[in-house]
Amino acid sequence: MIQALPYPCIQAALILFVIGLPSVSADQFGDQIAPYVNKYCLDCHGQEDPKGGLDLTKFDSDRSVIAGFRRWNNITTFIQSGEMPPKGSPQPEIEESNAIVNAVNGLLIKEARKHAGDPGNVPPRRLSNTEYDHSIRDLTGVDIRPTSNFPADPAGGEGFDNTGEALSMSPNLLKKYLSAAQQVADHLLLTTKGAIFAPTPAVSYNERRKLTELAIIDFYNQRKVLIRDYVEAAWRYRYMPDKNESSLARLAESKGLSTKYLILVYETLANAPHDSGFMEQLRTLWEIVPAPTNANAVPAEFNELMKLVEFGRKTLTPPLKGLIKSNANNWPIQWLDFRSKTAAVRDQFSEEQLESEVLINVGRIPVYKEGMEPYSMFVHFRKGYSQDDGYVVVKRPLFSLAQQLPNNEQDEKVNHKVVSLRQVLEKHNPDLATGLKFGEHPVPDSLPEGGLNSEWMVVKTPAVVQIPFTPEMHVELQGKHLLLQCQLDASASRDQSVFVQFGNGKPLEDGFDPGSVHLIYPGGQAARTLSESVKPFCQAFPNRFFYVDQQRGLAAGFHLVEGFFRDDKPLVEKVLTDAEVEELNQLWNELDFVTNRTETLLRGFVWFERSERHVLHGREWDYLRSADPALVTDEMLERFELQYLEKLGTPAKPGTIDVQRRAIEPKNPSSRFDMVHGFFNDIRAGLARQQQVLEAAEPKGLRDVMAFANRAYKRSLTESELQSYQSLYLQLRSEGQTVEQSLRGLVTAILMSPEFIYRYNETPAGKGIVALSERDLASRLSYFLWSSVPDGKLLEAARRQELSAVENLHQQASRMLHDDRIAALAREFFGQWLRYRDYLEKDPINAAAFPGYTDELRSAMWQEPIELGQHMIRLDLPITTLINSDTTFVNGLLARHYGGEIQSQWEREREALQKHLQVTGQPNMSGEQLDATWFEVSGLRAQGRGGLFGMAVILAKNSGGERTSPVKRGFWTVHHLLGQHFPPPPADVPELPENVKEGEHTLRELLKTHVADASCAICHKHFDYLGLAQESFDPIGRFRTKDAAGRPIDDAVTLPDGENAKGIDGLIRYIEQHRKEEFVRTFCRKFLGYALGRSVELSDQPLLDEIEQALQENDYKFSVLVKKVVASPQFRNQRAQDFVTATR
Repeated sequence: MIQALPYPCIQAALILFVIGLPSVSADQFGDQIAPYVNKYCLDCHGQEDPKGGLDLTKFDSDRSVIAGFRRWNNITTFIQSGEMPPKGSPQPEIEESNAIVNAVNGLLIKEARKHAGDPGNVPPRRLSNTEYDHSIRDLTGVDIRPTSNFPADPAGGEGFDNTGEALSMSPNLLKKYLSAAQQVADHLLLTTKGAIFAPTPAVSYNERRKLTELAIIDFYNQRKVLIRDYVEAAWRYRYMPDKNESSLARLAESKGLSTKYLILVYETLANAPHDSGFMEQLRTLWEIVPAPTNANAVPAEFNELMKLVEFGRKTLTPPLKGLIKSNANNWPIQWLDFRSKTAAVRDQFSEEQLESEVLINVGRIPVYKEGMEPYSMFVHFRKGYSQDDGYVVVKRPLFSLAQQLPNNEQDEKVNHKVVSLRQVLEKHNPDLATGLKFGEHPVPDSLPEGGLNSEWMVVKTPAVVQIPFTPEMHVELQGKHLLLQCQLDASASRDQSVFVQFGNGKPLEDGFDPGSVHLIYPGGQAARTLSESVKPFCQAFPNRFFYVDQQRGLAAGFHLVEGFFRDDKPLVEKVLTDAEVEELNQLWNELDFVTNRTETLLRGFVWFERSERHVLHGREWDYLRSADPALVTDEMLERFELQYLEKLGTPAKPGTIDVQRRAIEPKNPSSRFDMVHGFFNDIRAGLARQQQVLEAAEPKGLRDVMAFANRAYKRSLTESELQSYQSLYLQLRSEGQTVEQSLRGLVTAILMSPEFIYRYNETPAGKGIVALSERDLASRLSYFLWSSVPDGKLLEAARRQELSAVENLHQQASRMLHDDRIAALAREFFGQWLRYRDYLEKDPINAAAFPGYTDELRSAMWQEPIELGQHMIRLDLPITTLINSDTTFVNGLLARHYGGEIQSQWEREREALQKHLQVTGQPNMSGEQLDATWFEVSGLRAQGRGGLFGMAVILAKNSGGERTSPVKRGFWTVHHLLGQHFPPPPADVPELPENVKEGEHTLRELLKTHVADASCAICHKHFDYLGLAQESFDPIGRFRTKDAAGRPIDDAVTLPDGENAKGIDGLIRYIEQHRKEEFVRTFCRKFLGYALGRSVELSDQPLLDEIEQALQENDYKFSVLVKKVVASPQFRNQRAQDFVTATR
């Protein structure tokens, strides 16, 4: 039996051995290898039914051993460890085993040294799906992911999908590439400044409208004006010791306010005149607000001031009206005129708000309950904006089931069940009925002709009318409303102003009530004084700063006609800076241009007038069609306008329409004529402006698409390529394609070019090895680290011929490692090597068996190792971080999934972030946003986790449908992480049960029975213990102490050296102490294969040895690995066209 060397010593002993290896004989196979194989191996590994699929009779020479070097590396490992030949077979002497191991290794080492640095065969290939998607993202700035419906890429080389031998192009796939190119092209949008790629397709009108409209709405929403914030800032500024323009600007900036508008608010409040009326009340309330005592609280006096400000906005500026109509009677021309007039007066005093008579609903009387507090209704009449007291006539106050006055006797008696206040009080409270003096007037001379109605009453300000309810009265009236029709007395109070405040249940509070009703005669002196005095207030506090409809956005409000209306005059004039105004204007210009706003409105208007309003019916209108290209010509528009005016009865005088402003009767101005003529003039101006902008945008768009081609080609287009694309563009235009459609055709052609969808090198003639061109080296580096096209900095370095210098290559690589795009390396390299990248598509878990195992949780689980990988790369941590890290990253969902201290840490981090946002004045995050935030958490080892071990995605990916799988978890550890190879299991090996919940035995017991068979044990002994150490975690990665059947979990294992280990922490210690070299060796081999896009060859072994040595000397830092790889001859060189090994 061969004496087995301790496992970590095998590689070291082999290296020391081959350093002093004597010259290899001419025929190692015949002299050393074949005799051993024939004597000890062919019983199991002969031609007939070879075990593990290994037929050693296929090897017949040194060259065949070299070609199968991977197999022979595994064979010598098993021979040297003493596992082969197996027990029960004839056993060689140790000298015989050492001889074959030395012979094989000597042969392979000689071959590796002979061809060291060979770049290998890297054939041209198409982009992988990931590379295509990332390239499109970085070329367009939009994450379109056009390969989402492509078939999955096959893996090759070292198990990655970026290898030439795997990425072929079939006719079917070519069609998909064409579809993908057209999908990308559909995102192209021609704007006033040139061609861009929109985040969504931009082909249909609705898509284009959405893109441009949302940009404007987002602009508005980011600049919403909260009046209270400005009034509070003005108040705090008032008490600042160093009041000046710069300190006010600093205050505005610190609170995220507009300096321009804050100045206006402060000056309006501080300079309110000490005269009568509203402005005097405003000044009084402003002056009595005391100085602030802290940074957050405001005094009660400030709230009283705000009540008056909001009341003023509500009652002095124009009332807010519905600006969207949904019926066919909505005439677009008239509605545009209405919208214009509405938008123009938002900051002006409006007489529409002045009312002398109002119906007040004091409130609904609640259902009476035994023992409830005494109930009353209150109405407070007080002086308004005038100096003198006023009189209010309350016309027949009554109780009613309805909230409006009855229309007839049927309503009064049957439907509303009305009873007058006088009737009720005379029955239940005669004293109060007498005190209210129904039918009397305090000023007899003011009695109207015929006197007062006996159920009316007149109230002189100030007065409080309290109506207490006895239990009987309450029961009688419960469910009814008290309705007061209040009118300012026409004779005694025409020049006064009165506030009516009302409420029920509790006495009214002192101070101003913004719910008060204001009574004033529009033509009276109080109204005239008010209209003049409040102009500064209305200018400072408009009824709206901009209008966006909740359902229809910026729509003009027509019925079935597409149109927009800009209503933001107060925002532009009072709030925005000059730069913001310019930005907003540009956004509206883009909307006009991209949606072809004017032409779209015109064509919709014609369709609407002909089909919905039925105005343009008759054969005389047959020439007018909404889809007619000639509709936008000057001749057609003039004919349309003249005929349309004739139809409306407001024809123009003889002569051209351009000089007409009046109707048939010149002395009587016709606003209707001006409105229609103005509409058509706006259409003409808009069409002319659209054409001018299009002519200016076309060359910009062509320029941008050619720049796009340069980036896609990773070089400047040649003159012939440039001319070819220009010719294609002109051809598409000549075929009737629009400018934008033709540009999309160019984008499609660019993305179908082999220069983009294929990766190939400029290979010179010759038989040797040559350096990659600078452009190809930039491309190789970018697709290695980012899985995407080179960025501008990398291409510029290539253009300057700087990448051939290793130090420059290192600098670029270091820069790229700290770019966000490095997430691709963490996802693609680690994900494919460690077999979790496809977890979301190939999740083995039966989700129905695990409530809470949602798609959102699965996504978080999948993201966790990517976050750790990026963290390791950016901080240049040791590559061993993957196996022993005490930290990881979790979002809220994953933190709760893990529970314990991990969840507690995440919650503390969330609270710290919330406090930071508050202290720094940044916008608060929603609960959903906070829950999606990833935080670093530590102490994993104490939680039984660490590195990749214990990550939910790794545990779930290597589990069964409803149970854990120690076999899969252990095999993943030893095979994928540590690189140890095993033959596939025999086809007749029985599977362990999928669900062990109902069984009598634990998984550990079932495995013990399974490996009692020596043929099973020979492999299982290498990995079962590694999986059993992970049994404290259920199939979806949650910590547990009992299995599904309630049996205690045992995660203690015996290691190959006889020592004991417990759980993942013990597993990590074992790998660190005894298997780290295997992990590092596997990491390096996989990483090199991924970087080169091919299988690792025997000639790469010297480079791998060099990399491993450098890592050992530099604390295993990730950057050392990257630098060694990118500086290697394999990475920087290529085989010439006629390369032959013999030339080497």
